[in-house]
Amino acid sequence: MLGEHLTDDRGELRRAGRLPKLLPRWLAGLLGLMMAAGIAAFLILLGQDETTRAWQIFLVNFLYWPGMAVAGVAWAAIFEVTRACWPSEVRRLAETCAAYLPLAFMLFLATWLGRFTLFPWARQPNPAIEAWLNLPFLYGRETVGLLLLFGISLLFVYRPGRALQKLGVLLLIIYGVVYTIFSWDFAMSIQPGWFSTMFGALFFVENLYLGLAAVTVLTVLAGRRDDWNSGLGPAIFNNLGKLLLAFSLLWIYLFGAQYLVIWYGNLPHEISFILARTESDSWKMLAFVMLVLLFVTPFLVLLSPAARKSPQILLAMAVAILAGMWLERYLLVVPALSPGSQFSLNWQELTITAGFFASFALAYLFSLARIPRSVRSRDDAASR
Repeated sequence: MLGEHLTDDRGELRRAGRLPKLLPRWLAGLLGLMMAAGIAAFLILLGQDETTRAWQIFLVNFLYWPGMAVAGVAWAAIFEVTRACWPSEVRRLAETCAAYLPLAFMLFLATWLGRFTLFPWARQPNPAIEAWLNLPFLYGRETVGLLLLFGISLLFVYRPGRALQKLGVLLLIIYGVVYTIFSWDFAMSIQPGWFSTMFGALFFVENLYLGLAAVTVLTVLAGRRDDWNSGLGPAIFNNLGKLLLAFSLLWIYLFGAQYLVIWYGNLPHEISFILARTESDSWKMLAFVMLVLLFVTPFLVLLSPAARKSPQILLAMAVAILAGMWLERYLLVVPALSPGSQFSLNWQELTITAGFFASFALAYLFSLARIPRSVRSRDDAASR
């Protein structure tokens, strides 16, 4: 297993070229400044009595960045459970996403402050579903679920030992259960009166797709470093490209299946979800761009083996998927919380998003630079 023959000795790792240089102070300062600007922009929106606009962009990024982090760890668990030999270097990059999980839990706690804005049903509970959708029960189950998921994730990443495969299986099961319920609570319930039995599966797959794209970007960027490029080549990129291609097909299948059921059912409580996102040309255009970024472009480009083996093309496709998934989260949240609105992004919302990006990048790079990872050598993995 990849969990065997571990080492935590910083000097040995650095001599072996497996520990990157420390995070440059200028980069840490820049990312910290971006975080501060994002917090300031959020407070400015609140001070301008734009509470809905502030909390909806917070929710967009809360669904996006913590989802990316936990999906990165889930991919490391998938590599472990399947006994995959090829992604030992990729796994290290995926595991490091766990550094963001403590901050992700703090962001979850912060949503309590905006609960009456984020959950329209909180002010006017529906007696038919109040047993499930009430704030104490929602935050209670999410607190237990996220603590369990994040705790197992951190244990999987930072605990050396020989039982990692069993722990990986447990992690994936908990991830599937917790994130399905999470999707119901923080994504589906914000659209008043709407529900879909397909939504949990779609959200779960989207999150894995998001995490895979993020890990691909990190892998291609790491391949440009002298201390990484010897282990990252066309074969690794080709495998990641195949996975992205497969997930583009899986995503469009689930996305189309959910849409088809809503379309042919034509029931008022179901089509409200579609109507809210197609009632203006700006939302239609956003949906079209999302479809191109998440399916059309990666599918057509990644069919080519040569394109999959090219780090530049693979990086472009992964970035396109990341952008498309952020637009999908925006399209999911904003029409629900601001019905009748048009697609628009002001400078405060862009600054808040940049602040979230900076928080993820700072946590990730700090962990990658300072914490030796528990990764087995390529020679040991190849001999397995």
